[in-house]
Amino acid sequence: MGTMLLARYSVNGEGCERVLSQVEDDGARAASSSALRAGIADAQRACSSGPGLVVRALESLWSDALLRQAAAAETRIGSAVAAVRQAVNILSEADRVMADSAGSGMAGLEAGICRAPSLIGTSADVR
Repeated sequence: MGTMLLARYSVNGEGCERVLSQVEDDGARAASSSALRAGIADAQRACSSGPGLVVRALESLWSDALLRQAAAAETRIGSAVAAVRQAVNILSEADRVMADSAGSGMAGLEAGICRAPSLIGTSADVR
């Protein structure tokens, strides 16, 4: 994939692929989720000597809110990556088609220019 030009915008396919791969392979998302879960577990342990209500509230916070939000964020990230990848592929294919079309047009033009000149109607044709 080279650089594609589209109405004053330049799309670099290789650059897009690099960024998308970094987003997909980023371990920070899993690490932050794990750290958040560990924090909740630490808070539950710290509260375990008190009323169980706090421990249950923390578990509810984790399962009903934080975990759902993390899953929703992952879904949004995955959908965004897929959409950008699809858009880049569409632009790349359109660029290839336009390049092929322009190449075919140039080939025809060059064939016409390189054809041997016709002498019909010139002074060499007059007897």
